[in-house]
Amino acid sequence: MKLDPHMTIIFGATGDLAKRKLIPSFYRLLERGQVDDRTAILCLGRKPYSQSQYLERLELKSFIDQADEAILKRLTAMIKYRSFDLENGNAAQLESIVTEVREQTRCGDSTLFYLALPTSIFGTVAAIIEPLIDELGWKRVVFEKPFGSDLSSARKLNRQISAVLDEEQIYRVDHYLGKELVQNILFLRFANEIFSCGWNRDAIDSVQITVSESLGVEERAAYYNKSGAIRDMLQNHLLQLLCFTAMEPPKSGYGNAVRDEAVKVISALRPPAADDVVVGQYVSPLSAGDSIRSYRQENGVPSESTTETYVAVRAFVDTPRWFNTPFYLRTGKRLDRRYAEIKVIFKEQLLEGLATLDTPNIIIIRIQPDEGIAIAFNVRKPGEDHESETVLMDFCHHCHFGPNTPEAYEAILASVISGEPLLFTRWDWLQGSWSYIDRLREVTSSLVFYEAGSPGPEEADLLLEQDGRSWR
Repeated sequence: MKLDPHMTIIFGATGDLAKRKLIPSFYRLLERGQVDDRTAILCLGRKPYSQSQYLERLELKSFIDQADEAILKRLTAMIKYRSFDLENGNAAQLESIVTEVREQTRCGDSTLFYLALPTSIFGTVAAIIEPLIDELGWKRVVFEKPFGSDLSSARKLNRQISAVLDEEQIYRVDHYLGKELVQNILFLRFANEIFSCGWNRDAIDSVQITVSESLGVEERAAYYNKSGAIRDMLQNHLLQLLCFTAMEPPKSGYGNAVRDEAVKVISALRPPAADDVVVGQYVSPLSAGDSIRSYRQENGVPSESTTETYVAVRAFVDTPRWFNTPFYLRTGKRLDRRYAEIKVIFKEQLLEGLATLDTPNIIIIRIQPDEGIAIAFNVRKPGEDHESETVLMDFCHHCHFGPNTPEAYEAILASVISGEPLLFTRWDWLQGSWSYIDRLREVTSSLVFYEAGSPGPEEADLLLEQDGRSWR
């Protein structure tokens, strides 16, 4: 689909997000013929770079694999760098820059504002861009997560930006919703009757959602120590995966219809109890000496920090479809491997006289790194009367569709430009998730510790064992 010519204004264009994700995503959209050459990409930053200095600092060939020189030339012609200091600049100065670039190009009046900035500056930017929010063409503003740090701060931030923008103009981005396999959850459920008819508490025993990271906090210690795993990962990524897994069939596949059902899931989450949550923090393994740091030894982390780097939660969605079916969610840093997946575990079938079934049916939705969907089911062992074996039917996304699947930020940019809100969190959805997270943090018990490079704290295993289950 050819996207409208427009102007994209990137605030914070000298940062890593613009260099590693946004500009390379525009290259791919241009390569696929989705972006019109009349589109202008206005990159704003405090540094007084010249046009050539900025293009050099983008290191385009480092972040775009096998870049085609002709397409690179077209992309660089679309990029316009201007120095603009948000602390000392004003709306009139910004309006002058935008008018100048618009006159140089044929981009039209529609504008995408992308705020690759800290949350604390969102309100300032909203006020500065207010004179540019006119009736000429569409105006859409993208806000990167985190959107607040609790319900109170999220409400304050929303009031600030809602004073300038309508909800239809606000795109709160979480790159996880742009991942191809996350979007495929809806197709798996609602485009395949063989799955949708058994997607309920009668057939399903439990659901496990895991986002496991092998790295530590790296260069994000200052941010992460204020956030922790609950607010950094659980509040957005994992709760969004839960919503897609648990929602009722939407009236249509368009954004607001899907988001209506997501809000219903968030609203139906049972208030968590103290024994529903485990929080942990990684420590250096005794055998590692000083080669692997504990969280409290990371640069920028206070020596007595109680910030959690791991969280496991038992959640319940109190709807007729899911009542009393547990959803086990977990995420953490410095774990034994990096992966993200959803496992839908079906109830075991007892077939007396026919087979001994040791393993239930499982649907595995692999979000990263090996994107795909696998189904574990039972077959009879040849020559054995009552013995079964579990086999795997596996769909490999990369193997089938090849290497050109859009990255998350490509999907995000294309969705904003086309005005499709599906991949973005609506305010009532966000408000519901913060309400749940605030309640969860109120009942969270004391911190436990786990070795870096392990699967996580033993207490997280007990969370399932007391239910007669285990992480699969």
